[in-house]
Amino acid sequence: MVERVRLPADVELEDRLAFGLTARQLLLLGAAALAAYGFYTLAAAFLPLPAAVAAAAPVALGGALLALGRLEGLPADRLVLAALAHLRAPRRRVLAPAGLPAPLRGLPAPPRLAPLALPVRAILRSGVVELEGGSSCLLLRASGTGFVLRSEEEQAALVEAFGRFLNALAEPVEIVVRSEPVELAPLLARLQEQAAALPVPALAAAAQGHLRFLGELAAREGVRRREILLVLITRAREREPAQAELQRRAGEARELLRAAGVELRPLAGEQAAALLGRALDPPGPPQGAALEGVVRAC
Repeated sequence: MVERVRLPADVELEDRLAFGLTARQLLLLGAAALAAYGFYTLAAAFLPLPAAVAAAAPVALGGALLALGRLEGLPADRLVLAALAHLRAPRRRVLAPAGLPAPLRGLPAPPRLAPLALPVRAILRSGVVELEGGSSCLLLRASGTGFVLRSEEEQAALVEAFGRFLNALAEPVEIVVRSEPVELAPLLARLQEQAAALPVPALAAAAQGHLRFLGELAAREGVRRREILLVLITRAREREPAQAELQRRAGEARELLRAAGVELRPLAGEQAAALLGRALDPPGPPQGAALEGVVRAC
């Protein structure tokens, strides 16, 4: 008999100290009250009482909004801090291993730049990606059939199998859903050559029909390819133990997710390097470009 234990979903909520408010909210309200009173005292020395109250009201209202406001589950003060950090952050990052040069005198100020700090130290031919800090990760491409095409019983079984995979996790993982633009012109040219050389008329007609379908897709704007990746991470410092740990966990993930209708294929070193290159510089390096000094033998 399996006993189910219910866990509360609000285990990460902040403790409420007084009046149903947390310590952070009480501090914000206290600071807003002090600032509003100080502003009122300063304004009352020069303005009539109603005008001084009206002048201090925006300060009190702003403090109350920061302390009590929430947007999509996030506190208003943290949203404001995140917005300020975003506005102050450089808009462009460039590869500058030796640091950014000092701006030249007499020239207009350049746009705010920052060096791009890549967390990748090396990519091994086995597919293991060595990260800064000593940890390593392995990229696996996931594929499977559509969930909505399954029956209700099959969907329940797939969800249960995916739950077993999640319950078996002992190390951090990351599920990445990314998309990139698709260039269909090279594929169309290759299919045109192959369709013209087919000896069977029925196959040639089917190839021409598929070619017309792809041509209609190419005529549209914003054709993209979606890709789902599973990133396994290990904190093992040494290369061989890290590779063995990641390979073992990849095999376990393949077995568990196969029951959920998901097939996993680990990316080799060249494939992982090309994927990271496309992600850092969409739509990726020019066709025919070679990756040098990135992939190391293992």
